[in-house]
Amino acid sequence: MAHTEQLAPVILSEGHVEQAMELSAEAGWNQLPADWLLFLKQGRIFGLFDGDVLIATAAIMPYGDDFAWIGMVLTRKAWRGRGFGTSLLKTCIAELEGQGRSAWLDATPSGEPIYRGLGFEPVSDFARWQGAGTGNRGNDLRPADAAKTDAAAIEAANAAFGADRTAFLRDLATRCPAARQSTKGAFSFGRDGRIATQIGPVVGTDDTAVAGLVDHVLSVLEGPVFLDVAERCRKLTELLKARGFTRQRPFLRMRKGPHGTPGNPRDTAVIAGPEFG
Repeated sequence: MAHTEQLAPVILSEGHVEQAMELSAEAGWNQLPADWLLFLKQGRIFGLFDGDVLIATAAIMPYGDDFAWIGMVLTRKAWRGRGFGTSLLKTCIAELEGQGRSAWLDATPSGEPIYRGLGFEPVSDFARWQGAGTGNRGNDLRPADAAKTDAAAIEAANAAFGADRTAFLRDLATRCPAARQSTKGAFSFGRDGRIATQIGPVVGTDDTAVAGLVDHVLSVLEGPVFLDVAERCRKLTELLKARGFTRQRPFLRMRKGPHGTPGNPRDTAVIAGPEFG
């Protein structure tokens, strides 16, 4: 097997999605080919190959001019422990520094020490909640003019996040229309996944409205559901507990670079996922 210094990073293309899916599925992650394709269309994925085998990945998703998200840092099991993921992470950081962007990511507990060692600083806390939708209610919150409410939802989500993610959010609305719900003061998106439907982002200025909206979405969806929820959102977490959801693992949002925190973070109750921010 090759050593880290022997391998040069390659920019991946659509022809590599099948092998990329092998890595994310092996890790037990929720991604579908559509998620990898989003990175290819709107960002960039770096990979390392040992011969013809894709052994590690790391992806960049740029948002606006000032920052980008790093995600999909994966190494195939048989090649772990030799620095391949860290090598690609450094490639991503160098790419963003060259563009004058700050780097953001959502770290798992196992990844946090690595990111701190590379100069990332903590910003906020999230946690993954897992449960199931009940699918016992019709899709009754969205008005007849869905295009208009989608535009309002995208505007609110972009303002909360601090960058224009219109193309990304439109993709989510197409992939999981049942999760694209609105009520006064709150908006939700979601996407289908390999294991579960991923709800998020969910944005709103009123915690009660956010919890009520998520309750409705969970009554529309059927089957397994993931949500990555801001730890400060007590009303929402109490709702999830009452619905039988369990807290799976924490995420620590971290940043590195010259630019401060964008948008209105307190308006984001549920993120799109650690890979997308």
